[in-house]
Amino acid sequence: MNKCKTCGGNCDGKEYCFGCKPRKPLAKTKMLVNTYKKGNDVENKQQMHEFFQLLWKKFPHYSMISGKYLGNEPLTIFFHHILPKEKYPEACLDEENIIILTLEEHEQVEMDMYRFEEINNRRNNLLIKYERSK
Repeated sequence: MNKCKTCGGNCDGKEYCFGCKPRKPLAKTKMLVNTYKKGNDVENKQQMHEFFQLLWKKFPHYSMISGKYLGNEPLTIFFHHILPKEKYPEACLDEENIIILTLEEHEQVEMDMYRFEEINNRRNNLLIKYERSK
């Protein structure tokens, strides 16, 4: 197991651990359409960018778990897909499938998806919603 360049923690063969990985803010201008394939599903980065911008404007800039203030600038790390995009591409742009978290909370939920009761409740409701639609 490799060590993170920044903190010395475990990083699973990468240069940085999840917490120290450099983050990019959401662009303030429109991005070029950059469509790519993931398995059989096509994701549009511009759609995701615009979706996150809408959510950032709609919701207060506080974690939906702890209530901690996130600042004025939307970072992609603040947005967590409760149902993974790879397994549930139809939920990728579903507002109910996104929860706004701090960097630390996002790191914790990536390590243990059952860590937060709020996310577990939302996940259960989403699973019911998407199982009915199949």
